[in-house]
Amino acid sequence: MSFARAVVFLWVASARNRVLHQVRRLRQPKYLVGALVGALYVYSLILRRLGYQQEWAVVSPMARLFGEFMLGTAMLGTLLSAWALGPDRPALSFSETEVQHLFPAPVSRRELLHFKLARALGGAAVGALAATVFVSRVLTPHPVLFFLGTTVTLATVSLHVTAASFMRTRLARRGTSGTVVRWVLLTAVCALLIGAAMEALSHHPFPEEGWDPLMLRQWVLALSTSPALWPGRALVALPLAQDVGAFLRRLPLGLGLLAVHYAWVMKAAVPFEESAVGRAEERARLREQLAQRGGRSLPPRTSAPPFRLAAVGRPEVAILWKNLIAGRRTGSVGRLVVAALLGGGVAVAASGESPGEALAQLSGFLSPLCGGFAVLLCFFGPSAVRMDLRMDLPRLEQLRALPLTGRQVVAAELAAPALLLGAAQVGLLGVAVGGAVWRAEGWNEPWVALGLGAVWLLPAVTLGGLFVQNAAVVLFPAWLPPEGERARGLEAIGQRLLTLVGTMVVLLVGMLPAAFLAAVVGFGLYQLLDAGVWALPFAGFTAALVLVTEVALGIVALGHAFDQLDVSVEGTGVTS
Repeated sequence: MSFARAVVFLWVASARNRVLHQVRRLRQPKYLVGALVGALYVYSLILRRLGYQQEWAVVSPMARLFGEFMLGTAMLGTLLSAWALGPDRPALSFSETEVQHLFPAPVSRRELLHFKLARALGGAAVGALAATVFVSRVLTPHPVLFFLGTTVTLATVSLHVTAASFMRTRLARRGTSGTVVRWVLLTAVCALLIGAAMEALSHHPFPEEGWDPLMLRQWVLALSTSPALWPGRALVALPLAQDVGAFLRRLPLGLGLLAVHYAWVMKAAVPFEESAVGRAEERARLREQLAQRGGRSLPPRTSAPPFRLAAVGRPEVAILWKNLIAGRRTGSVGRLVVAALLGGGVAVAASGESPGEALAQLSGFLSPLCGGFAVLLCFFGPSAVRMDLRMDLPRLEQLRALPLTGRQVVAAELAAPALLLGAAQVGLLGVAVGGAVWRAEGWNEPWVALGLGAVWLLPAVTLGGLFVQNAAVVLFPAWLPPEGERARGLEAIGQRLLTLVGTMVVLLVGMLPAAFLAAVVGFGLYQLLDAGVWALPFAGFTAALVLVTEVALGIVALGHAFDQLDVSVEGTGVTS
């Protein structure tokens, strides 16, 4: 049997066995309920639309322009993140079955690489189908062309991520010099992007008062046509073709980028077998809850701990220390922020304007961006930053064996992500308020008062979201996959929806008393003491105090549930 036929047999057999396994799991109520919810969700969003013809949605030119700009920016951000985030090792992941059957076989490294690239092309087609179902009607009247173009684009991005991982591996092997080269290049790219945004803002400045959609449209149009954003614009050009003629004209560029990235991957390929074996062993260790480590092609990064543990002290501090060290694994985000700030400084220096004018333009661009990102961290931060009970899900029995009460364990597990996200939000709010004050060229009371209120409120809301995420681990451990696992199927979709809805309901219920007391305090200070905008910090502090009190009471109750937890009965989310 040829290698190609063996690969097809492997894919068909794996798909059949996965479906049979998921069908057998429906005997358990938790999977049956999740499957029913997931099926209703898929029917309401996808299948119901296929039962009748729908015309192309008519949207305004402004909305279409903004959508195209956001898609191009998202593609550019994906390319940039491939060089900034993640470990310095080949981005090729093989399952245990593939490692056991393909690596010892008489198969060349080039054939193994083609095998993974073919899998990536299949994943690109699936992603393109999902994008066609959900967003194609808004962007183009030709869903078939959108599907074909999106498949080419996603395949190109996948090849770029693979090639970037190969280049990062090569640079990492050069030691400090390779790291310096990579981050200097990233800083230069950030400088180009920020410089393009500042140039567009200098030609089309936002009005000081009021809201002018025309100025925003001109700024977006100027920025989207900037040469600095050409890679993102080139990637989305093919899917956004409005007719067959435009699609055929843009097809050579799309296929050319795909061919260039394929040649790049083949040329930059590094030995990946050891890394793939290590990652497969790491996943197996998580599933089987073993203690030994998997092999890696590169030694793990070591860095100084955030602080030194004393010989004596509160024992739960050790859990905080451990989780903060785990958070250092994603430290590339912080380095990317530093690169962006350095790039902003380079862009300001190269703008050719006076320092005051350049900084005013930079603050006008960064202030709303930092403020909006600080708010978004309340919603996405608790689910993204997982150095808490979710990370320790496969080791719940070891946590219960520690000489700590459940309340101490839960509080210590919540502390690390709460501190990291809270510090990030405070820093972002400081940049946003400072930029607003700088741009106003004087004391700006509304911005300062709003910033002081948000400094208390946003970290408290984030803490509430973290509590809900960790409460799900204690109360429903079998519903959550451990770190490193990826649940699939309709039941997984339904479980995620139920978890999301439950999180939103709990957060809304918990915020009602906080909002009520904050409104009473803020309205009272505004009316009785004529505090004006300075009632906002006191209202934000009141709401934050109520939320923190609720979380503290919840930690006590959740600690009691943790003491009563029987992992052998509940399971840990590992499916077998």
